Amino acid sequence: MLKDLYPEQRRKVTQQELNGFLLAHERHLTYQHGGAKAELARTKLDRLNLANRNLAEADFSYASLVGASLFGSTLDRANFLCADLRDSDLRSTKLVCANLRGASIRGAKLAFAKLDGADLRAATVAYRGPEAAASPERTVPVDFSNASLKGVSFGHAQLEGANFSGAILEDVNFKNAKLANVTFRNAVLVGVDVVALGLPPEALEGCVVGVTAEAVAKAAVIKEKLEAHWLCVSSGANKGAPAILDGEDLRVVKDQFAGKPLTGLAARRVCAVGIDFSGSQLQGVRFDGADLRECNFNRADIRGCSFRDCKLGHATFEKADMRSLVAGGRQLAVDLTGASASRSQFSLSVLETDLASLGLEIPLAAAA
Repeated sequence: MLKDLYPEQRRKVTQQELNGFLLAHERHLTYQHGGAKAELARTKLDRLNLANRNLAEADFSYASLVGASLFGSTLDRANFLCADLRDSDLRSTKLVCANLRGASIRGAKLAFAKLDGADLRAATVAYRGPEAAASPERTVPVDFSNASLKGVSFGHAQLEGANFSGAILEDVNFKNAKLANVTFRNAVLVGVDVVALGLPPEALEGCVVGVTAEAVAKAAVIKEKLEAHWLCVSSGANKGAPAILDGEDLRVVKDQFAGKPLTGLAARRVCAVGIDFSGSQLQGVRFDGADLRECNFNRADIRGCSFRDCKLGHATFEKADMRSLVAGGRQLAVDLTGASASRSQFSLSVLETDLASLGLEIPLAAAA
């Protein structure tokens, strides 16, 4: 089992010193004068602020970041080997292909983080130094809610009590992981052997798995409805017919949406995980209650769209038109009430008002 063997060698760093390291690292990443890669191995960074920075490929191996804030930072391919990340704020971070092997992440907040391809083998096993003898370490669950963890290895990880609610867990390896009291409610478990997890049904409530044979059998009918809808929109309602796809699994026709005329489509409660809607005309579409995680809405016209109570984790909205739609003499705003999403997903969207006015609940740390 991996452990932090050198806690006594950690060098304490002040916030002022750290700011200098972070600025130099960002210069290094953009090839600017004065840049230098952040080498923060075996440092003590407890409760310091590293939020909203670009720290890709930085070295935090064996470092202590207990209670530190890394909210919204880019940490792709960063090295956290055996690092102590207990109670740290890693919400909305990008940790793609990061090395978290042997890291202690008990109590860490990883909601909406992107950890695709990260190495979490033997993770959450905190090293207990001599000072812990008088006060045994309490077990604090990790919050992976709405995180993306595609292709991650949790081999031999101790995940007791972890919250994977709403997480994207495609092709994740849980071999020999400790999963007592873990919840996967509403998680995407495509490519995961659900039976092998050995969990009670309530822990897997609402999970999304592979496309069923029943859904596949509907593919031809759904495609016909879409073709009729495209014709209806393109002809100004003189031909074709509006499509009603409420409740359908659209993954069976996932290549039928990018760049298409879909104005006014009825798509309530659809399962559309990972579908490409980029460049589509989606004005006034009702997606209420739909699962749209990892969907691509880049450059799409979504004026007047309703996303009420939608799952939008890791969907992208780069240059999407989210202004109000004027139709029938009235102004129809995009509706994000009750949607599960993070503010960063809309950072490059075309907006005429703030996201809170559209109904999206913004965590305080994100709004700061």
